[in-house]
Amino acid sequence: MEMNKDVEDKDVQLCPELRPIYELEIFSGNVVERVEKLAYTKCDLAVVFSKPLHFDEIEKQVNLPSSVERWANKDSHYSIEAGYYCRACKHSMAGPD
Repeated sequence: MEMNKDVEDKDVQLCPELRPIYELEIFSGNVVERVEKLAYTKCDLAVVFSKPLHFDEIEKQVNLPSSVERWANKDSHYSIEAGYYCRACKHSMAGPD
């Protein structure tokens, strides 16, 4: 699959480990709902999409480094989301779960 190399959101300085996931989501028609800087104690940047991430496609097409882990939040005190977190860069990418 050809990824969108001219991503419109140039202000998002996403780590290179998560960038292929971001591009796959944009290519698949997903839209960034919000970007949070210094979102949480262990997260310097959080990119949240409006629709769930395409986990099956990501797992098939993206070679995820060991620093990237999949996560899900089921605690209703926070947004119910699922996505990926990069331990090396402390960046996160998610969508509703």
